[in-house]
Amino acid sequence: RSTSAKRQQAIHHVRRAAAAMSPVRSLLLACLVGLAAGKKNEDPRDCEVCRAVIGQIDELVTPAERKTVEGIEAVMQKYCDSAKGKEKTMCYYMGIGDKELGTAGGVKREVSGSLSRGINAKRLCTRMKKQDAQMCELRYEKKVDVKNTDLSKLRVKELRKICDDEGIPTKGFNEKGEFIKAIKDKFGIKDEM
Repeated sequence: RSTSAKRQQAIHHVRRAAAAMSPVRSLLLACLVGLAAGKKNEDPRDCEVCRAVIGQIDELVTPAERKTVEGIEAVMQKYCDSAKGKEKTMCYYMGIGDKELGTAGGVKREVSGSLSRGINAKRLCTRMKKQDAQMCELRYEKKVDVKNTDLSKLRVKELRKICDDEGIPTKGFNEKGEFIKAIKDKFGIKDEM
């Protein structure tokens, strides 16, 4: 037989089997196929700041403080008072503010209650994502591997950020080459000829 004849015979068998299948089975099969196709791979960066902050707070809590939510909230406040950058923003979202920022309402009591019951950071952040999505949208900026990156292809804004992160003084820099030279000097990268 030719390939097209075999293909038509296979299609005929599939149609006959589908017609013989009950509507309930067809619906069940469609649901299973939909579930298999709809399963997404989890983004490793999803909720990364939330997991980091709550994980660090969880490590700081002593067994004696873990017995009351007030004890856990005191540790949370102490952590957030010294936090900076994305961690400070996460504290704001959780409702643990300071005199300058205040809070965004937050879920402070839910976090402290969950930590007192031993719920881990990943599970807690996933649960809070359903209530307040912005907590999981907060992400760390990607670090640039200076030694393995072609600095000339980066924008001046990115070069300035590297300099700021590494404490390289940039006052008076006007040219992209000046930023690149300062970064290379700091990391001991030699120019290739």
